[in-house]
Amino acid sequence: MNFIRRLIEIPLIIIVIIFAVINNDFATFTLKPFDLDITVSLSVLILVLFFAGYLLGRLDAFVSNAPLRAQLRQQKKTNKALNKEHEKLHEKFSNLQEDLETLKQKESKEPAVPFKQRMANFFSFKKNNEE
Repeated sequence: MNFIRRLIEIPLIIIVIIFAVINNDFATFTLKPFDLDITVSLSVLILVLFFAGYLLGRLDAFVSNAPLRAQLRQQKKTNKALNKEHEKLHEKFSNLQEDLETLKQKESKEPAVPFKQRMANFFSFKKNNEE
């Protein structure tokens, strides 16, 4: 977006400067309530009015984006809090993961029952000693 804005601003500024240089006449303005006559070069007047309008437009854009900047600051605070919570949960999860790894190592140390023995235990009948 910034590139496109610069792509429009730079040629427009150059065109206004060329227009101001070409118009090198003088203009007389009368301020009615004070009966004051002011004679100004048109090139200076064009440049001053153009840059005053440019600065007013930038100021207007800055003021109109104030709610968005406030919302962005709030979202950054929320993201920071969520990142802290995520780090805490990550620590807990990593501790649980380490505990799981130690349990797996303990289970692997126990002698494994052969497949044949497990099948024999599966199909054998258990007797009740309640006789």
